[in-house]
Amino acid sequence: MISRGTLPNKLQSPGRKFNVAKWITMDWSQTLKQPKYWLLALVAAIATIHLTLLSRLDNSELFATCLLFWIAAGSLIWDRYETLNLESNWVASLLGALVVIGMITRAGLSPDSVSSAWVLPLVAGLGTGLLASGFKGLRQYWREFIIFGLLAVYPLLRLTLEAIDLSEITAKAASFVLWYSGFPVRLQGVFLLMPTSRVEVYGACSGIQSILQLLSISVLFLLMFPVRSHIQKVLCVVAAVVIGFVVNALRVALMAILNNAGNKSAFDYWHEGQGSLIFSAIAVLVFGCFCWFFFLRKPDQKTDSGAEGNA
Repeated sequence: MISRGTLPNKLQSPGRKFNVAKWITMDWSQTLKQPKYWLLALVAAIATIHLTLLSRLDNSELFATCLLFWIAAGSLIWDRYETLNLESNWVASLLGALVVIGMITRAGLSPDSVSSAWVLPLVAGLGTGLLASGFKGLRQYWREFIIFGLLAVYPLLRLTLEAIDLSEITAKAASFVLWYSGFPVRLQGVFLLMPTSRVEVYGACSGIQSILQLLSISVLFLLMFPVRSHIQKVLCVVAAVVIGFVVNALRVALMAILNNAGNKSAFDYWHEGQGSLIFSAIAVLVFGCFCWFFFLRKPDQKTDSGAEGNA
């Protein structure tokens, strides 16, 4: 509801019936003339297209990670949108428009392409940056380019971890957890041998997805929060990798126990059902607690002994 006090004086005269509608129309027309709102609409459209492509991959963890990427990039831009340089020349604008149109067209022609899902935010973001700020202004978006660049190299990081072959290491960690908990278990390569069953730790269960997810979140944390010490930055990344690996090893140990007990429904739930997402949430929560305790928590202020009186 618009009160009379909020309107210009010339619109408050009783004889003008359509002044309010005219004022609102003029306000919208002035808003639409500002390029920042068109750029906002373009970024929202790119994000929607990208998340739609990801939904076709049937990977809930990856979808959640990319959604977090978009939220983080949007938050970084929102924090400094008033200071952004939004001046571009016709060469940069034309090139940026061609890049954005070409990337969106490719995504539309091959919606099931996995490569489009990885590189679309980075390439389309580069084109949008050229449209908004030209060549010289691209450097002000370096944090956003790092975020989406990490997504673009995600398949390469996955191949690197697969080449390391974490399956046997995960099996050893799960075997240690079972042995320490008092369960009879023998390790044979990537097999966990228990009295009535055995579990194979193959590539999909080696913790690669969990490690990559927490690695991505650690990069977002370093970009969004002031951690200046290089030692702390290395510690943050290493902790993310270790937490992702350990939480997944605990999940494998739990599945071995359930399989040995003959509870197939529970085994499938923690293996491929919603249970795997619960462990992902646990890993993120543990990492969040780690970051809060070591990087964000303010030290307790000590009471000034001089200000204390004697009883």
